[in-house]
Amino acid sequence: MKPSLIKQRLLLPLIAATGALLLTGCGQTGPLPVFGKAIISGWIKADYDGKPGDEYIATSNLQDVVFNARGEVIGWFVKSYAGTPYIKRKADGSVDISGLKSQASLVNMVGDRKAFALIGGGLDPAKAAETNVPQLTTNLPANEQTAVFRYTQNGVGVTKTVTLHPRNFKIDLKTDVTGGPATVNILFPGLGKNDNPSVKAIPVGGALATVQGSGTQKVQNIQYAALQEKPNQLAHALIIRPQKGTTVGVTLTGGEQGLITASLPAASNLEVYGGKNELIHLYQSGYSELPGLFAPNIFGKISLVIVKIMEEIYKVVGNWGLVLLLLTVLLRLIMWPLMQAQGRTTARMQVMQPRIKEIQDKYKERKDRDSQVAMQAEMQQLYKQYNFNPAGCVSTFIPFPVLIALWSTIRNFEFDSGFLWLPDLAIPDPFYFLALLYLIVNIGQLYVMTRKNPQMFRQQAFIYLIFLYFALTFPAGVTIYIIVSTLIGIVQQVIINKQVEAETATIGQRIQKTTVAAGAGGASKVVIAKAAPNMPGATKPRKAPKTLDAPKD
Repeated sequence: MKPSLIKQRLLLPLIAATGALLLTGCGQTGPLPVFGKAIISGWIKADYDGKPGDEYIATSNLQDVVFNARGEVIGWFVKSYAGTPYIKRKADGSVDISGLKSQASLVNMVGDRKAFALIGGGLDPAKAAETNVPQLTTNLPANEQTAVFRYTQNGVGVTKTVTLHPRNFKIDLKTDVTGGPATVNILFPGLGKNDNPSVKAIPVGGALATVQGSGTQKVQNIQYAALQEKPNQLAHALIIRPQKGTTVGVTLTGGEQGLITASLPAASNLEVYGGKNELIHLYQSGYSELPGLFAPNIFGKISLVIVKIMEEIYKVVGNWGLVLLLLTVLLRLIMWPLMQAQGRTTARMQVMQPRIKEIQDKYKERKDRDSQVAMQAEMQQLYKQYNFNPAGCVSTFIPFPVLIALWSTIRNFEFDSGFLWLPDLAIPDPFYFLALLYLIVNIGQLYVMTRKNPQMFRQQAFIYLIFLYFALTFPAGVTIYIIVSTLIGIVQQVIINKQVEAETATIGQRIQKTTVAAGAGGASKVVIAKAAPNMPGATKPRKAPKTLDAPKD
């Protein structure tokens, strides 16, 4: 359809919807949460690769990680929206894991390779090995999912202990190699479909080394090494950090086969971050201060300030739900003057709508230049009468940096607790109550802002039906923020509407003097006219004009 065929009245809602999708990254939400159910972190035993033997899947709200019997990661799926259920449980107790492979929006970070694979001294991930059934445990109060993998290859014994933390993207990886070399290599490939990730490492007390594109580089005694995509809401990062005295050297490989090959002692301890390359998650995991890893922009710096404010409030109230409520009220109070200016502009525009329509209808069929100039002159005179400044709409954009940063902060923050009926503020409401409240308060706000223009209300109301779908996937904390902020905005706009209507009630109550001909004698008369009934504040029937004899020359 050509743009000229799109009805003009639909352009604003369409533009708003498109902007919201680009801003929030909602274009790829995946399956909706199952009504009344939330994902319970744990281990799932299933056939993932179609080969003999089972695989072991650590599932959580943030990611689904698939291990083979040697403790090698063959599927690493980070969810764009926390709580998205890609694994379905059937009535007979079995599970359907086809969603991990079929979702176009879900990227396997390791692609067709293996992470945590050991190589060297008789160990080869491409060849067969004797494996044992792993020991799997889940301790949700301690935020741990642990698996102990054991296998033997060419007389070399390997014990690999992997501990995932369901409420963040960190993994503790301990390896113990016996009967083999004193030093082995472990592979960390990535990042999925990205054909040119940034590969970097920094030695203890040294300078940052990076590989972008083809080539390799060796770095000894690292503080950390990382594979990173360009930061955004859907970007990934894989970071390794030596722990407890483990000394690690790495070989960085850039390009399409981006790879970190870590050389470490037979008994080693690493911390691995595999998740979003996003500031808030990195901050909560203790990575944001690592030199050269992440440089926040202005929105990121505002986000860090917001996070620190949230943490200070939490120390006082001890509940993340209350933190969100208090933070929303606090920020709305801080931005009250700016929102007041925008609200007054909106209210005056609504009061002016009947007069604007009159002028537009008057010149509807007159397209010549003189008529258009006359129409603009009348509009300018109307703006002057109502003390309306179209440039006042600019104040709408001033709070945007804070609002965008706030949205991103709450969306990515891991609250590690629930609130009221909500099991976890970091995932969508499993009962959809918040989505319904979201729809109601936004329709209410739209009505308050367009109450004098029912046609505009009808034109724009449908957009919230579109947003309702996305509200079903929003983290509960985000939806609570939107609802509370919108309710405060409604109260503020109602107050502003009353103020503006009171201020404009007497506009037009001006004495208009018009000199008219008084017949053939040449006498003139002065007509004194009150406000027309359609002027703002005109509540009484129009009276007949009072005619006075004009003074004679």
